Amino acid sequence: GKRCFKVFNDPKSWKDAEVTCLNHGGNLASVHNNKEHAFIKNLVSSSKPFWIGGYDAVSGTWFWSDGSKMNFRLWNAGEPNNSVEEHCIEANYGGVGYWNDQQCTDQLSFVCAIADPNC
Repeated sequence: GKRCFKVFNDPKSWKDAEVTCLNHGGNLASVHNNKEHAFIKNLVSSSKPFWIGGYDAVSGTWFWSDGSKMNFRLWNAGEPNNSVEEHCIEANYGGVGYWNDQQCTDQLSFVCAIADPNC
């Protein structure tokens, strides 16, 4: 199905960001290929990190909050490293766009994906 991606620039924790996405009828964005990743990175158009929908409820087993399969990964070199209880995925780590596992309480901008046939 088609999805609309929406950037929210008001920084929130991962959980609060997911709740905001749910309130808009979606979830934090899941990313399934390089094309989607490039599209989202372009949409954010900043070198700052932002939340996407990945988390590991069990350390080392990563999920998407929308329930889709994690069939694509774009970790930064040396990540995920689970330094200090890092269980949520931020994208654009270090401005290069790749992913890092980060503490879920960090306040970041975020991208929601909303299923919409009109996208």
